[in-house]
Amino acid sequence: MGNAMTPRHLGMLVSLLSLLAACGGEDPAPLQARSIEDLERQGALPVLDRSEDLGGPDADGNGVRDDIDAWIARQGGAPARQDALRQLARAFRDALLVRGDSVAAQEAAWRTTLAVSCVMARSGSGTEGADAVADMRKMSANTKARVLAYLDYSAALDGAILSLPAGDGCDE
Repeated sequence: MGNAMTPRHLGMLVSLLSLLAACGGEDPAPLQARSIEDLERQGALPVLDRSEDLGGPDADGNGVRDDIDAWIARQGGAPARQDALRQLARAFRDALLVRGDSVAAQEAAWRTTLAVSCVMARSGSGTEGADAVADMRKMSANTKARVLAYLDYSAALDGAILSLPAGDGCDE
């Protein structure tokens, strides 16, 4: 018979594919969500706001999302470093609220550049500072809406030229 597919072979193939499709068909998202919630409860991951509000809750009005403010407080360290992290959190939050305005995007990018410089200046090492900046970016853009807003901000900066700040970039 050679390599020809007979109706019998075709039937077996369809049956096998149907069986494979039926196996493991559970949605992995609930398991993943449970795992994230477990890690949050255990303190391995910060408990982050997942609301649709781009800015997120800010009960004390300091410009920093409450969940990120709590994470900064848990980091401990020198008050000057915590101030630097809050400055960065405010800058990232502002970037999410740009909504395609290129002038606002450039202003937010300048504030972000200053804040990154401040975090780097007030961190114990370059690695510690870079890790803090990366963590803050991930926490700030932790929902689909926030990721899309960050991408819009980035697109609004297309072609923009920014310089490095003089000094440490810190507000305080």
